[in-house]
Amino acid sequence: MAQQITLQEAAKMIPAWSTVFIGGFAHIRSCMAFSRQLIRQEKHDLHFFSSGPTVHLDILAGGRVIKRMEVGYSGIETIGPAPNIRRRIEEKFLKVEDYTNLSMTMRLYGGALGLPFMPVKSMLGSDIEKKSTFKKLSQKIAAVECPFTGEIVALVPSVNPDFGIIQVQRVDEEGNVQIDDALTSDVDGIKASDIKIVLAEEIVPNAVIRKDPKRTAVPGLIVDYIVKVPWGAWPTAMYNFYDYDQEHIEYYADLCRTEEGWEQYKKEWILPSEEKILARIGDKKLEKLKASKNLGY
Repeated sequence: MAQQITLQEAAKMIPAWSTVFIGGFAHIRSCMAFSRQLIRQEKHDLHFFSSGPTVHLDILAGGRVIKRMEVGYSGIETIGPAPNIRRRIEEKFLKVEDYTNLSMTMRLYGGALGLPFMPVKSMLGSDIEKKSTFKKLSQKIAAVECPFTGEIVALVPSVNPDFGIIQVQRVDEEGNVQIDDALTSDVDGIKASDIKIVLAEEIVPNAVIRKDPKRTAVPGLIVDYIVKVPWGAWPTAMYNFYDYDQEHIEYYADLCRTEEGWEQYKKEWILPSEEKILARIGDKKLEKLKASKNLGY
């Protein structure tokens, strides 16, 4: 059975030089509270994997938590380039290995299946196939001839991170995970990881999960730790709970164009506790972001 722990305890168990999958795709279900906690605890030298991360990846870059990343996307959806990521790359602090969204998703899927590689076509003929930042090119991709058809396919290595962390709508005390919206690569990412940590808006009785079992995306028998983190994806969205805070995301992207702006943002919106951050957002704004029961957002 999964063990219930605190957000602080979950972040504390991530040592330097770990490989981590942190879930969230674009503006949905991003592990924002967890990422803020990693910065508070001054974590460093992590190797990050994800398919389509957004603001949470940018604050991890700003806080110098991650040293290497392998991703299919690293911008801020609806806005454009991620300011902290760009600055850390220009400083030669952060090393990036580019894949496509599909190939990163397939790498995580391969890891979840226990396979050493997965075939794709999406990278063939692109610079991604020809250039590598910190890997040997032969370790990044291999173009091979299919033994059945003779066509050329690309083989990409599967991923099995040390830790997998996702933020979801609900989990029960046994660790059974329910996700109400698009699964993206979160399910494969956590299944591929050695230690699995689930952050949830709410922890519910098992009877609630049993009433609608088709929504159960990850079985509790493979989950190691569960953490209750209401509003844990803010300022991104949690379908059926709250919409993304576009006003705050725009404020963040504009302020973090400079290192001084990032330091100001970190002081005001990251280093304080989650309780203080929610208090600063205010009940009026939180109520406005809450999802409509009819729409789910």
